[in-house]
Amino acid sequence: MMVTNLCTSPSSTITLRADEWVNITTIPNKPGTKYWVSAYVNVTGGTISLSMYGDISASQHVSYQITAVNAGAMSMTYSVVSGSPTVTVTSMLICTFAEYQANKTLLDSIEYFDGDTMPRA
Repeated sequence: MMVTNLCTSPSSTITLRADEWVNITTIPNKPGTKYWVSAYVNVTGGTISLSMYGDISASQHVSYQITAVNAGAMSMTYSVVSGSPTVTVTSMLICTFAEYQANKTLLDSIEYFDGDTMPRA
């Protein structure tokens, strides 16, 4: 099975804003579908909390499963835990959870990549 990256610009840099949903792709979600999201999150100047991941105070790779509840584009938001953080997201992979499970060994061995080398929707 092949993995299709649903992130339209996986190597672009997206700046998030506190308590405001920011689109990380333009492809609409299918409500009820489970997705796998993987990205590099760079946090400077404070600590944030991603509701689907937890607290982050440095640059790190994050991965999580999420079930779409609406047909809007995939987005991310954070809340400030401390400081005045600046948060950017790059190297994104968004695929269905079924594709992730079918290719879990390969995707987990890559750990983190720019996403640009994958077939995209």
